Amino acid sequence: MSVTTPAGPNSATAATLPPPALAQAPVRLVVCEDDRELRSILLTGLPHFGIDARGVADGTALDAVLLDHRPTVVVLDIGLPGEDGLAIARRLRAVGGPPMGIIMLTARGSLDDRLEGLKDGADVYFVKPVDLRELAFAVRNLHRRVSPPSTERPTEGVYTLDTLHSLLNLPSGEQVALTASELRILQALALKPGEVVERIDLLKSLHLPMDLPGMQRLETQISRLRSKVRLKSTSDPLPLHARHGVGYAFLAHLRLQA
Repeated sequence: MSVTTPAGPNSATAATLPPPALAQAPVRLVVCEDDRELRSILLTGLPHFGIDARGVADGTALDAVLLDHRPTVVVLDIGLPGEDGLAIARRLRAVGGPPMGIIMLTARGSLDDRLEGLKDGADVYFVKPVDLRELAFAVRNLHRRVSPPSTERPTEGVYTLDTLHSLLNLPSGEQVALTASELRILQALALKPGEVVERIDLLKSLHLPMDLPGMQRLETQISRLRSKVRLKSTSDPLPLHARHGVGYAFLAHLRLQA
């Protein structure tokens, strides 16, 4: 096996997480790998990290998928039948179009091989075997780099986050007392005003694992925070926009007050 999966109660394996259909997300990935078993492992495991993964076995099949499914990241094996992964990478870079991240996942691990892969257009170069979590985080990080910036527009009103007293001051003048977890969530959102903060980063701020129980706890925290704000002021609903499968954006002016 050329991909390792973590062990333990928080591991991202098919045995510990629900079917991929429950983990819907817009990070679009195509895996070009002729090893059927490895391709199946990746297509089964990566959706648990919020990645919409499709698989093909060679460059011809990849071209057919690209006609109607423009991914933000492509994972390429080098030793493919017909056109190899290096030639495919060079061709993808020469075509232009919307930005696309390229990850090489190959058994060729010499320094010369890695340098050639990077020279031919790879953004990241992994030598098999690779941990599924490491690959998933590399895909999501590369997706962030090549995706266009958020076009969300802030709404009216200024919210003030009083970090010293753990309070959220609403535009109406009402104050909402925050738990430590709620404060951490709002601090993470305040650092990227109007931008989507990925669930991975919010989970990190709460020291929660990137697995189904961790994501459920995050959703519960956000739901409770919305309810607390709504009880304080019906005129100031929490302007927290959920980008399904990705994260949240605070679409108002959120000022930090130490």
